[in-house]
Amino acid sequence: MPRDKIPKLFDGSIDELTKPTKPKPKKKPDLKKEKMQKTLYVSRDMNMKLIQLYAEEGRRQSAIVEDAVNLYYYLRLALGEKKFEELLSAVKREDPEFLRDYISKLRP
Repeated sequence: MPRDKIPKLFDGSIDELTKPTKPKPKKKPDLKKEKMQKTLYVSRDMNMKLIQLYAEEGRRQSAIVEDAVNLYYYLRLALGEKKFEELLSAVKREDPEFLRDYISKLRP
């Protein structure tokens, strides 16, 4: 059988066939799904508020804390340092009516 009639499976050299493959890029862990244990020290008042939220919403306490941290983080980015500090001082008054008035003034 003539050589040109045999189908060519590979056009390169043996070295190319035996060359190690490129390393696969390592997958970055999804930090939103990867969990770790953390010990937090909170005041008794904060613990009571957390337990109350936990009872009302029926979610895990860790989920409530994650939402609170996300809210804190993104509000700080969105409002800027000065406005965020003003908002925190309004929150620390622990007066829902005052906080409602303050937030309504924040809206453009």
